[in-house]
Formats: sequence, structure tokens, C-alpha cells
Amino acid sequence: MALFTLTVNNLSPVLDKKFQEVQVIARALDLAEQAVRSAGGSVTSGNILTDGAVLLGTWTYTPQASS
Repeated sequence: MALFTLTVNNLSPVLDKKFQEVQVIARALDLAEQAVRSAGGSVTSGNILTDGAVLLGTWTYTPQASS
């Protein structure tokens, strides 16, 4: 089982360059990190949305610590 899972959706339209995809992944990680930190462990999953409400992906946190 994983402590944290991040899923980034396939992009449409497909980007031309791998570095562009890596930028999208980095942005999704940043947004997921903000959501996890702001919840302080009380929220265990969420959608990764851009400012324009585009769904980049999802994240899931499965806590193992008791407190």
C-alpha cells in the first residue's frame, strides 16, 4: 500500500515536448502538496484543479500514523 498516490491525467491535446509534460506534472505536484499541507492530514483525497478549474488529476493520502 502507498502512503501517497498522485495520478496526473493524460493531456488533451497531447503536448509536443516531454519537458512540457514534466512541467504539468510539477504543477500537479505543487497543487497536491498545497492541498495536503493545508488539510494537515485531515483530508485523505482530492482533485487537482488548475486556476481555470481544469482537472489535472487526483491524489490520495493513506495515513499510517495514529495522530
